Amino acid sequence: MSPNSGVIFDMDGLMVDTERIARIAWQEASRAAGYEMSDAVFSLMIGRSKRDSGELMRQHLGSGFDFERVHAATGIVFEKIIERDGLPLKPGIRELLGRLREGNIPLGVATSTRNPVATQRLESASLLKYFTVVVTGDQVTRGKPEPDIFLEAVRRLGIDARTSYALEDSFAGVRSAHGAGLRVIMVPDLLQPTPEITALTFAVAKSLHEAAPLLR
Repeated sequence: MSPNSGVIFDMDGLMVDTERIARIAWQEASRAAGYEMSDAVFSLMIGRSKRDSGELMRQHLGSGFDFERVHAATGIVFEKIIERDGLPLKPGIRELLGRLREGNIPLGVATSTRNPVATQRLESASLLKYFTVVVTGDQVTRGKPEPDIFLEAVRRLGIDARTSYALEDSFAGVRSAHGAGLRVIMVPDLLQPTPEITALTFAVAKSLHEAAPLLR
């Protein structure tokens, strides 16, 4: 990698395999509140901030959808699943982060998840130690797909966006990182890229193992 370059990682769906758990939790909590949340509707929230997700859910499930209550119930279901099954990591994440740290590459996180939930999740997965910067969705005015969160991570890391990389799994995340001027490597999770999304990427990798050589 070029001097003054770094790598910025998304968290959910990229480093920790939590989007499937989140989908189960949201659908269970929504059903308990009298709503059926389809996979398609859930996919609209992937990579989005809490504020934006609330607006999206009310648009698709009705203005009476009590987002705050369902959000709180979702968190309870989510934590019960994690407590029972553990926090699953995406294959290859520890190896990739270890190699980048050995190369003294500045590493950051740009996640729509709020602080301190994000830092606690990274800590419990023993991933926080790899990063010097963690920017969360509640620390910027506009969430993904706007570029603010990646621009802030670039600023805090003191790197050149033009020669640096972002790893993302969501459409909103790809748009956000591309808008910040980063080279985006998409590692799809629940959603496969459309031609429009692919055009915004530096590369699409099937896994973190496949993404690793692209960063050398």
